[in-house]
Amino acid sequence: MRTSLIVGLTMASLNIAQANDQISLKNGDLFFGKVIALKGGLIELQTPHSEAPLKILNKDLVKLNFSAADSADETPDELPKNSQELYLRNGDSIPGEVVGLTPTHLSFQTWFTGLLEIPREKIDSVFFGVTPQRTVFRGPIGIEGWSQGNNGRWRYEDGTLTSRDKGFIGRDLKLPENFIFGADISWESSPNIRIHLCTDKPQPQDDGTSNSYLLNLNSGGVQVRRVMPAGAQGPKFKTLITSTRAPGSKGSNTCQLELRVDRATKILQLYLDGEKLGQGIDPTESPEGSALLLESMSSGSSDNSIRNIIVHEWDTTTQLLRREPRAEDQLDTLSVDDGDRFSGKILSYNPADPAKPFTVKTPLSPEPISIPLENCAVMYFTKGENAPKSVGQYRLALRTGGNLSLSRIQLGAEKLKAKHPWLGELEIDRSVMLSITKSE
Repeated sequence: MRTSLIVGLTMASLNIAQANDQISLKNGDLFFGKVIALKGGLIELQTPHSEAPLKILNKDLVKLNFSAADSADETPDELPKNSQELYLRNGDSIPGEVVGLTPTHLSFQTWFTGLLEIPREKIDSVFFGVTPQRTVFRGPIGIEGWSQGNNGRWRYEDGTLTSRDKGFIGRDLKLPENFIFGADISWESSPNIRIHLCTDKPQPQDDGTSNSYLLNLNSGGVQVRRVMPAGAQGPKFKTLITSTRAPGSKGSNTCQLELRVDRATKILQLYLDGEKLGQGIDPTESPEGSALLLESMSSGSSDNSIRNIIVHEWDTTTQLLRREPRAEDQLDTLSVDDGDRFSGKILSYNPADPAKPFTVKTPLSPEPISIPLENCAVMYFTKGENAPKSVGQYRLALRTGGNLSLSRIQLGAEKLKAKHPWLGELEIDRSVMLSITKSE
């Protein structure tokens, strides 16, 4: 009762579209507003409930989701993007650009936290040609543009679509052939929502929905099904991916759901809170629709909500590059775009040369080999001795892809100051931050 009251009051009275950060606490409480500070063991949240900021104990935090965009339109954000991504040996990943390489360090330039000088022994790999993924849709910011049936069962408040009753709401998102759909789902008592993707129209047809992909989310887990076209022979549904992992963690009543759809190869990948749950293959011809339908399955006693809907074009070439294996643990390896691999010692990088070549010393050649940047696919560094564990107190997810382990966070209006276990003190632009999760 207390949780419902807090969530209801917060959402009902918060009228500023930009102030839609979301705080999830261990006891299941949700708070919406504008996070103005995180320091000294307290989260300060600006809400219309009081003149002074609301102060929440940091130790009770599960997750902090930052509002999508400060734009007044449901249009893609214009954050800078990079075509390279660096992976540290502790699992962190950082988008940016290689600007230098010495026998001991790699220089990696980022727009959101500046130049990073990273010891080679801390780096696992660098991927090249990671084409920036175009943002197709980000929202919602209002009920306008959405088609609704069932007498308006869905309502909009403060960046969130919510329904307490059974009903549909939809929109043509102009889904590309290959895309990544992501959204935050929250609920009062238990999750019970269906998401239809690749439908022909943004409203259900007389025979329900058909020829689409269907995401089922409830307390029993998550499932991806293929809804067959009307008139097709055999069962109406084909199950592609299923997981019994219950949404939410540590008593939280919110989760991040992501589905990656490659209609060209018929491959689908399902993620929950950043963890891959499974992959499926559509045995039929992929649906060609471009619309989204949200279907609430609530019985009338509790809310189900969806916010932070983001659709990216999916660069499936990147996924192919990630399959290039490391040749040897005790040698550097540079794989190129035609599949060849050069193992040995990656000596240097010359960004001043028009070809921007990497120089590799390999047993296959008496002289070092120069490989132009445009031909590079993935670079692995020598594993060497096991690196010490580096677990931060928080996990920061970035809007442009990537994540960082951090401790000693101090969040201000424009910047986040924190310590990374390997990179030291960092100052990160707030606009790149997607969410902060408390580590286990």
